[in-house]
Amino acid sequence: MKNLLRLFMVAGLVAFAFVVIAFGLVRHDANLLAPVRLLLFAVGLAFYFLPTVLAFYRDCKATAWIAAVNVLLGWTVIGWVVAIGWAAGGKTRPLPPTISAPPVQPLPGH
Repeated sequence: MKNLLRLFMVAGLVAFAFVVIAFGLVRHDANLLAPVRLLLFAVGLAFYFLPTVLAFYRDCKATAWIAAVNVLLGWTVIGWVVAIGWAAGGKTRPLPPTISAPPVQPLPGH
């Protein structure tokens, strides 16, 4: 029941946002489009830093260098492509060895 209520609340908020944006477009009021511009800016920023996030997620050995290339040269499309390629194909740190559990001995009489 809580999930259904949450779904209706989110759907209502999204519908309200669409109505507000539609009225903003009709009135040509730039103040109502500010949330849309902010959302587009946030999506663009997330896309710009995608190589750095991917390097952190994959735990690459050269994460700091990938982040540096992304931040300093990412505005050139070639720098961003190099950074995303390096993050996707770079060497990752090896996982530490796992310690297996000792074998379980059955209790006598059971």
